[in-house]
Amino acid sequence: MKKQGSRDADASASSSALPMSTELDWLHVGRDNLHARAYLMLRKALMAGRFRPGQRLLLKPLAEELGVSVTPVREALLRLASERGLVPHQSRTMMVPVLSVARFREIRDIRIELEGRAAEAAANNISVSDIIALEKMQEQLMLARRQRDVQTVLAINEEFHFRIYRSSDLPVVCGLIESLWVQIGPLLTLNDFSASATAKDHPHRAILASLAAKDGAGARLALANDIMWASRYLEKAVVRLNQPAEDKKKRSSTTSVGAN
Repeated sequence: MKKQGSRDADASASSSALPMSTELDWLHVGRDNLHARAYLMLRKALMAGRFRPGQRLLLKPLAEELGVSVTPVREALLRLASERGLVPHQSRTMMVPVLSVARFREIRDIRIELEGRAAEAAANNISVSDIIALEKMQEQLMLARRQRDVQTVLAINEEFHFRIYRSSDLPVVCGLIESLWVQIGPLLTLNDFSASATAKDHPHRAILASLAAKDGAGARLALANDIMWASRYLEKAVVRLNQPAEDKKKRSSTTSVGAN
């Protein structure tokens, strides 16, 4: 992921922003279906927070990184725009949208309902091997948090959540959850790691405990708490993103003076 700065909004995806070609097996897409490959890889990149709000996506650089022609990439971007994951931008490019505060809250509330329902159902279906795998993921996530490796944290976090949701045996609900993550994923890059939870009090611990105990109601509540915990930081970031440019300059100037 590129460092935060003015270049973020004007650059295409960096080489680290997209899934590597070795991930195609995970996507279960044949090499002959270039449109599906481009769509799924870009969709996964959005869900995993590999693009930032306001970042422009340019056709040619994306096509080169994905190893396909411009046409399937253009089709993939248009499809993602129809799902509200991208918005048209000037010069026939696409941009990762900057969510309004109202839209952020709406998505947050729907996520609590849908992801909570999936977690509740998963508590009755999840296997011991899945629980063990989730425990290992959580250990890796906390290590990445301590190292402040944002991209690894986001990748593991996505894998952690969707391993739970896939255990729910609710494919329609899972599909709806994915569509919400396409919209909310880029915001996850803005999470504030200065107040990171410890290994013992991280919200995932309560989710894991409820799943291991086959406590559906507990898993639903723990999942809701996890979303709300992250949303406290994310909403502040959304507010900042929606501030007029002049207000941002004034705040930056004030911060600089105070820091000195």
